[in-house]
Amino acid sequence: MKKLHLLLAFLTFGLFISCSKEENNSGGSAIQSITITANPSEAYVGDNIQFTVKGNNNVDVTGTAVIYVNAAPIVNNFFTTTAAGTLSVYAVYQVSSTVSLTSPTIQIPVTQGINFNKRVLIEDYTGTWCQFCPRVSYSISQVRAQTNDAVVVAIHRSSGSAIDPYNFSAASVLESMIGLNGYPTGMINRKTDWTYPENNNIAQVVNLTNGTNPRIGLAMTNSVNSANGNVTVQVNVKFGKNFSGLKLVVYALEDNLLYNQTNSTSFYGGVNPIVGFNHKDVLRAFLTTSILGDDIPGATTVNGVYTRTFVYNLGGAQAANIHFAAFVVDSAGNALNSRDALTNETQTFEVQ
Repeated sequence: MKKLHLLLAFLTFGLFISCSKEENNSGGSAIQSITITANPSEAYVGDNIQFTVKGNNNVDVTGTAVIYVNAAPIVNNFFTTTAAGTLSVYAVYQVSSTVSLTSPTIQIPVTQGINFNKRVLIEDYTGTWCQFCPRVSYSISQVRAQTNDAVVVAIHRSSGSAIDPYNFSAASVLESMIGLNGYPTGMINRKTDWTYPENNNIAQVVNLTNGTNPRIGLAMTNSVNSANGNVTVQVNVKFGKNFSGLKLVVYALEDNLLYNQTNSTSFYGGVNPIVGFNHKDVLRAFLTTSILGDDIPGATTVNGVYTRTFVYNLGGAQAANIHFAAFVVDSAGNALNSRDALTNETQTFEVQ
């Protein structure tokens, strides 16, 4: 009988220990402390910060912890900054009805960054021989009817025996980059497909001129020397926050090129060919060393300005028909913001 009592006592004690551990257990070991981290750890006004809370056993308890920003609890683990300063952030995790854990407080500096007007880049891979290309040309005109914030580049290509007088052979590098598999193809901000049929998806492009403003601004100062036909193109890039891995691309474009356009669409009256079609924004040259972009060197930090100057010779073209497009791409090749300017134009940064 005595042995039986001892056995029952041992089992009861073991059950008590097991239940006690379970109350404080997450992921197989007791949580004795918690920490909170932020992404990003340094923010700009308007940034959305995500917080993560983990126990000392590396178990994520974000969903059940309460996060405090400047002593006020937030609804979930995201916080949008509204003013410059420093955020004091900590988390509280309830282990049991009587036990809670509080993380060490972290400090997040918030800087007043700079927002710039948001423009969308459209690169239209096209050809005068291409029977369905007028669809994208028409769609671009519809975009322009809704916004002035579209920068358009028409990249003409020949195809076999179908010769385009404006063929830009260097575009093969771009075609490889995007995996081009047919014409026409519209690309938005360099690497996003404009959904087919483009004329039914005008909003896809226009919407990219709205929303969160970019932290990259561009402004050009251009002047033409009528004596030698050289255009001096000065491109200025301003940074609204700290960046890395940026590249600059600069194009020379030509308007008012009249040439028949093959047409098997209902657009432009459905005539085939469209006689003397006005080809606009035709890519004639890239002024940067690479069509994929040249590295922007130095400190690309908030309030910094990078300036680079190019010279383009008109080569007999009318100065009034030439304009320039400049845009900045990130390390993945996506255009962050863009701008176009005439041969004789001085621009300022479009700060919002």
